[in-house]
Amino acid sequence: MRKIFLLNLAIVSLSVASEGEGSLMLWKTINTLILVALLVWVFKKWIAPALENRRQSVASMVQEAQKAQEESKKALEEAQAKLEETKQKFHESLKIAEETAKKEREAALKEAEEIAQRIKEQAKEMIMVEIKRGENELRKYAVQKAIEISEKIVKEKANPEVEKELILKTLKSIS
Repeated sequence: MRKIFLLNLAIVSLSVASEGEGSLMLWKTINTLILVALLVWVFKKWIAPALENRRQSVASMVQEAQKAQEESKKALEEAQAKLEETKQKFHESLKIAEETAKKEREAALKEAEEIAQRIKEQAKEMIMVEIKRGENELRKYAVQKAIEISEKIVKEKANPEVEKELILKTLKSIS
């Protein structure tokens, strides 16, 4: 860079020193060529590598983005597969739960029917016991009433002489 600067300085001083018109055009052309050469050199030295680095950076970013997109697609496919698997398991679990609930409902109904049948049988037994108790009470009541009525009839129709004869006959038969 130092050499170019010195070369450029020498050319500028020569052009200033020779003030002829024909040579002025030559020096302007040389200066322009030097300037263009200097710009080309700066471009090749710093700008071209910077642009190349930027191009490589963009290319690597594109590759990374493509890799990330592929990984995302794979992850999405895996997630969809897991979702489908989970849906299938959910439907299976739901079906099992429905079947279990149906079985439990049937078992509960069967148990309720059995309990109802036992209650009916117990009620029948209680009714039969109560009927027998009622019959026994009615018999006792009927016997008591029959005795009362018999006593009343006997008292009305019996006279003391007949009673004495009956008592004597009973005593003779006993002895």
